Amino acid sequence: MSEQQDSKNFVPRRVRRDGARYRGGVEDTEHPLHGDVNWLLNRVWLGFGQRKAVALEAVGVSIKEHFVLAALMSSPMPQLELSALVKIDKSVITATVDALEAKGLVVRTPDPRDRRVRRPTLTSQGRKVCRRATAAATAVEHGLLDLLEPSEREVFLSVLRYYTFTEFVDAPEFTRRNRK
Repeated sequence: MSEQQDSKNFVPRRVRRDGARYRGGVEDTEHPLHGDVNWLLNRVWLGFGQRKAVALEAVGVSIKEHFVLAALMSSPMPQLELSALVKIDKSVITATVDALEAKGLVVRTPDPRDRRVRRPTLTSQGRKVCRRATAAATAVEHGLLDLLEPSEREVFLSVLRYYTFTEFVDAPEFTRRNRK
């Protein structure tokens, strides 16, 4: 079995400034939680999120605000639909849309089918910020994914999509207690 295939001793490759790849860090078998999938996924989620948050902060939005902006790029929709689409609890989506509205990135317009319902709609500034935020987030994600070989990257993304859109399609939304 090759070093690449020997998952017991796998240590992620890192890219040096000169572009060369190297292995470093603690052997996963030395860590008491090396086999805990939830812990591993949580560490990856937190790491990706931390780097993405820093990049988005430079643009002036949070991760949740970027999710909402990106969802609204296709078309305005009622807040409940938006909440369901991005999997953010309706109380949190309200606060997120409020923040975007205060920044001048979103306006709430009456729904033509039901005047009691408001549809968050991107302003022209909101579209510009969304494009900049998406570019910043994409750069961070590509930088992290580029640490993997192309075949590993495709498998990693395929597995994430599988669980996201099949097994956990109805997983709980982000809630106030899960906000970070």
